Formats: sequence, structure tokens, C-alpha cells
Amino acid sequence: MQNNMENTFAGNWIRSITCNLRRIIILCFIVAVASSVWALTRDKRWSASAIAMVPGGEASSFSQIAGLGAITGGLDGLGSVLSAGSPGGMDINLVQQILSSRIVIERIMLKYDFFEYFKSPNMDIALDRMRKWISVELTPEGLIVVSAEGRSREEAAAMVNDIIAFANDELSVIITSRARRSRIIAEESVETAEESLLVAQNRMERFREETGLIFPEEQGSQSIGLLGALETELLLAEAELSGVSGTMSYSSSAYSEIARKVAFLRSTLNTRMTSGDSLSLFPGLDSIPSMLKEYENISINLETRRIIYLMLRQELESLRLEEVKESPTLEVLVPAVPMALRSYPKRGMLVITNTFIALILSLLWLTVVTYAKQLLESESTGVFWRGILKTSGKQLFLIREKKRGSGEIR
Repeated sequence: MQNNMENTFAGNWIRSITCNLRRIIILCFIVAVASSVWALTRDKRWSASAIAMVPGGEASSFSQIAGLGAITGGLDGLGSVLSAGSPGGMDINLVQQILSSRIVIERIMLKYDFFEYFKSPNMDIALDRMRKWISVELTPEGLIVVSAEGRSREEAAAMVNDIIAFANDELSVIITSRARRSRIIAEESVETAEESLLVAQNRMERFREETGLIFPEEQGSQSIGLLGALETELLLAEAELSGVSGTMSYSSSAYSEIARKVAFLRSTLNTRMTSGDSLSLFPGLDSIPSMLKEYENISINLETRRIIYLMLRQELESLRLEEVKESPTLEVLVPAVPMALRSYPKRGMLVITNTFIALILSLLWLTVVTYAKQLLESESTGVFWRGILKTSGKQLFLIREKKRGSGEIR
């Protein structure tokens, strides 16, 4: 039985291991020491993780902003956008993609100067290396785990917080919902309505400068009152002039004074009834109707545009509230807390792993050597394989042939 075991492959393999046991131990020891020294020269890294979620909720229906789009004119696209479909919920996959997107990672690299740290020839290679330091995972419960490694504990935690903050910044400008699309179009509508309102206000300002009607209704009523007062004064003066005409001569000073007063009142009343005085705040009576007509047209246009502008502003604020409720944002449930132990290099695990690999390779090498030796020493296969090795050595110039005599033919 013992002879049978010695002649088997397993017996030869065990004998080879036993004979080379010291070498195997020395090799594993050297690998362990080299792994320890190599780990001591590596830059240390610490990791931190945070758990975030995307609060959801269906957006409510919109008000009649689609109708306002038709009123403003030139904003026909507003109604079509607002009438298309119903708003969807949050998109967790979109948030996950944004967290691991290139723009977020680039901002992290530039903020923490990783481009210089990696010494990469271009940004693409640096991004590939940086993605090994950052991970974003989605749990079955819908939670997002954001992890990052840093050169210090504080840097790792700060990187995780910045990744979430940068992702929220990107989500705030990406059109992901109906409310956001409507809000953008509503902002354009408000700008257009504001410009239209400003044009109407400028037209009203020019009208007041040209006509002098600052408050047309008040000035018109006061003008009528002034005409009534002038007519009353004129009647009293004419009555007085008629009374003194029987007792005084036309050449007397009192009669002349009353006559001049009557002439002045008639001239003033005639001026007020026609073109009016250029130095007066009250225009002529014959121009007031046309001025009031023009003023009413301008006023109606101005009030219409003001109402549209106020309605659009109110709806814009409502859309902003809807957007806040509907837009996907990240909320941190568990803040980033750096781990006490470093994440890289794991010296103990590294030494054990490399030593175990060295041991396995040593055993595999001994297995190959034992098998090859058994083939070469076997009576049935040894001659063949020795011939193969000899021929191969000659072909590869590893074995030199002995010199023969000059008369011999090779």
C-alpha cells in the first residue's frame, strides 16, 4: 500500500510540498512583508455614506392659465402645453443618474482638486478614476445611498454632502415635470405682458403730456363748474350794466368799468367754450369730448393689459408652488458620517489575501512541476517528452549541438 502511494501523483505531490515546505513559508513571509510595506506607502482613504430619498406626490390640476395664453396674443403655445396630459410623479432613476452624472463628478473634482491629485492627462481618465471613489446605489425600498471616499474623514463627509447639493442644483434647472414646463412658459408670458403694459403706460403718459389732462374726469367736471361760474358772473355783470345804463351816461367811469367787465367775461367764456387758454389747467369745452373719448380708449387698453399681467403673475406664483411640490429633489434621511476606520488600504486583509494567493500559486507550481516530472520519468511517456524537449531546445537555440568532425555530414 505504501509503495502504491509513493508511485501515485498525489504521493509525489505531497512529497514535493514537504521537501519545499521551507521555501513555501519563506515565499509567503516575503509576500506578507512586501504587502505590508506596500500598504504603508499607499495614500489613506476614508469613506462616508448618506441615505437620501426623493419625496413624491402627484401634482394637482392647473387653473385657467391656458385661457390666458390666448388672451395675451402671440402665446398660443401656452394653452397647448398646459392642456397636454397630466403631471407625473417623481423619477428616482433620473435622480440616480444625476447623482452619478459627469457634471456633478466634475464639480466635485474641481472643488477638491482631484484632477491634480490623480495627475491624469485628460479629464476622461480622471473621471474614470474618480468614479471608483464615488458610488450611488438604489435600495429596493426606494432609498438612495450616496457613498464617497476622501483623503480625510472630513473630506469624505463633505464630498457626500456636496454631491447631494450639486445634484439638487442640477435638478432645479432640468425640465422634468409639466409644472416646470408651464412655469417656464408662464414666465415668458409675464415678460410679454409686462412689456405690453409698459407700452400702454407710455401711451397714457404721452396723452397726458400732450393734452394736459392729468385727471381727465376731475378736470372736465371742474371745467364745467368754471364755465357755470363764469356764466353766472357774466349774467350778474350784464344785469348790473343794464341797471346803471338808465342813470349813468356811457362816458362815465362807473359805466365804462362795468362794460369792460362784461366784455372780459364774454371773451373769457367764449375762449373756454372753444379752444381754451394755453395757460389754464382746463382745456376748452369743445375739445373735452374728443379728449375723453381718446382717454377712455387708452384707459381701457391699459386696464385690460394690467388685469392680464396681474392674472399671469398670480398664476406664475401658483405654478412655482406646484413645481416645488412636483419636482424631484433629494432629502437627506441619514447624514454623512465618516467611518472611524479607513476604507483603503486594508492592511490586514491585504496581507492575508496576498499571502494566501502566494500559497495557492506555490502549490499550483509544485503541482505542475510534479506532473511534468512524473511524465518525464515515466517509462511509457518519458522518452517521448524528453525528445520533445530536446528538439524544442535545439529549435529555440537553447541547446547547442556538439561539434562534429570535418568529414561528417550533419
